[in-house]
Amino acid sequence: MQKNILVFTNGEKIGDGIIKLPLLSEIKRRLPDRQLIWMTNKGSTVYNNQLKNIAGQFIDEIIEQADLNPFFWQRISNKYNFSKKKFEYIFDTQKAVLRTIALKRIKCSYFISSAASGFFSTKKIKKKSIHISRQYYLEDLFNLLDIIKEDVVDRNFRITIPTDLKFQLIKIFDKNISYIGLSPGAGEKNKIWPIDNFIKVGKFFENKSYKIVLFLGPNENFIKEKLKSIFPKALLPEEQINDFSGYEVVIGSTNFLSCALANDSGTGHMLSTNYCPLIKLFGHKDSDKFTRSANNITAISAKEFGSTDISAISTDCVIKKIEDVIKTSTK
Repeated sequence: MQKNILVFTNGEKIGDGIIKLPLLSEIKRRLPDRQLIWMTNKGSTVYNNQLKNIAGQFIDEIIEQADLNPFFWQRISNKYNFSKKKFEYIFDTQKAVLRTIALKRIKCSYFISSAASGFFSTKKIKKKSIHISRQYYLEDLFNLLDIIKEDVVDRNFRITIPTDLKFQLIKIFDKNISYIGLSPGAGEKNKIWPIDNFIKVGKFFENKSYKIVLFLGPNENFIKEKLKSIFPKALLPEEQINDFSGYEVVIGSTNFLSCALANDSGTGHMLSTNYCPLIKLFGHKDSDKFTRSANNITAISAKEFGSTDISAISTDCVIKKIEDVIKTSTK
């Protein structure tokens, strides 16, 4: 039997895929001699398209949309033949019991799953590995990984930027200029800090000789022209590089920023690379649960201002926090 680990998920969209990149790194760091096979059930994964260049550093094989059957009288999968396959480890990252039952039909030496409070796992699941409320959900997966091989999580994890992408970004970013990144959008309106506040923060740092870098999603064209008119010298790296996905360009750009400011959004996840300090703004959502533990990520929550409305966060607080983290990171 080959030394390998099969990681099972229900698929990854862009935000989830970026969040899980530290998990990929941890698996390969702790188990460097194992082949890492990433399998999705019904969903697809950005590791096979938008983040393929980055995830490919860790994943050896992708099995996509396996669509597993939990019933013993049916084939395990109508798409793939698992009858003659056996894995060393199967690592179940989801908790839907029927999916876990289907996954359990695949042969393996060790089956690790916290579904049904660890009932299906062949190794005893520690209580902390099942679920801790308010805990960032990636921590649950790190706890499960500890059952396979215990170690201290590398909080300094940084995504390796593809060399060709870095070369193109070097042409855009001037090493003699300091940059502040702004990501003022989000998929949900109640996650968006008022655009005028982002403008105030941007103008403050522009007046201190920082250059503004704008990161805007595909559905945020309505504010793009406004921001370009207010910050005519701002950079929009995604508009200048076509050889890589916009997601990869955003991730790579963090290597050149003094600090970034973002709402709790998909782009906010892309900026969570640990290359630059990131300030993430939260309204009603729990900042602990949706911010991974890393040395360079700081959350500011409306709850600190006695509210669940993100607009309660003051611009003065955000400006001071950015100044503090820049000062700390340049010591």
